[in-house]
Amino acid sequence: MPTLKRKIKRIIRKIRRAVRRPFEAAGYVFLKWTIPLLPRRMVIGLARFAGWVALRLPIREREVGLKNLDAVFGDSKSTAEKKAILATSLATFTQTMFDVFWFSKNPAKRIADFVTFDPSPLVERFFEDGAVICITAHMGSWEILGQATALRGADLASIAATVKNRTVDRVLIELREKTGQTIIPQKGALKTLISRLRKKGKTAFVLDQHTAPENGGITVDFLGLPMSVSAAPAALAYRTGTPVYFGFSIPDSTGGYRIEITDSLKPPAFQKEADMDGIVQQLTQKIEDRISAQIHKYPQFWLWSYKHWRRQAGGNYPASYPDY
Repeated sequence: MPTLKRKIKRIIRKIRRAVRRPFEAAGYVFLKWTIPLLPRRMVIGLARFAGWVALRLPIREREVGLKNLDAVFGDSKSTAEKKAILATSLATFTQTMFDVFWFSKNPAKRIADFVTFDPSPLVERFFEDGAVICITAHMGSWEILGQATALRGADLASIAATVKNRTVDRVLIELREKTGQTIIPQKGALKTLISRLRKKGKTAFVLDQHTAPENGGITVDFLGLPMSVSAAPAALAYRTGTPVYFGFSIPDSTGGYRIEITDSLKPPAFQKEADMDGIVQQLTQKIEDRISAQIHKYPQFWLWSYKHWRRQAGGNYPASYPDY
């Protein structure tokens, strides 16, 4: 009987996706042509209004966000503080989505006007000729991070999951690649990435999402909770000897973004295949520790409304673990 129920649920989901697909496609095409025409102040105002409204509606994103905030902060923050963080987080995510479209018009000028890189030796080293693995998170505008980095001259390829709606996927890839960035589909990307790194290219990963073990995920501590994340960046770094840099795009009060390159890691020299699992585990944990530190620094700009933590069969989870 449970198997039959699962089959029925899958069929219903497929029907819903099929019905929704043309409306999603039409919506993205509409936004592609209208959002770039709006003045910057209106884009920011709409995003902030959306965050304010979302916090007051009984929607899934609000429920998931508050559960995540409770799991991470417990009693160390009040309910009012958590709601304030979530409101800004929801507004930031809305602004990020609007900005995929808004920066597509005159991207070089708009990025020059609204995006700056923090001056630091790490920034200069990142843009030197040589292979780099860039790690970021769903913080601020990870989309602008890739576009601005490519516009500044980096030979950058970013890994992205393929959107099931083909029209939406095509629109997103077109917009993301406007400044010279290359988008590589997540599925089957390993050979392409190894080749790119050996040719001194740079590649970027967003590494704060759940990746199931059957898809290459390993369990590490993330914000004080066990989470299964992709081991691919650490494995690539160890196999190829490529340094790992951490970059984040932080919104400012004017509607712009400040890009910080906060740290770098040099993987140990590759010795033998037998050491692979242990070193990849350690390196992945170091990567997540640096992302966690940035989230604690700017909690209001991180995407709390996503189901980052998911239980695995046979796993041992603390009582505070979010239950979606």
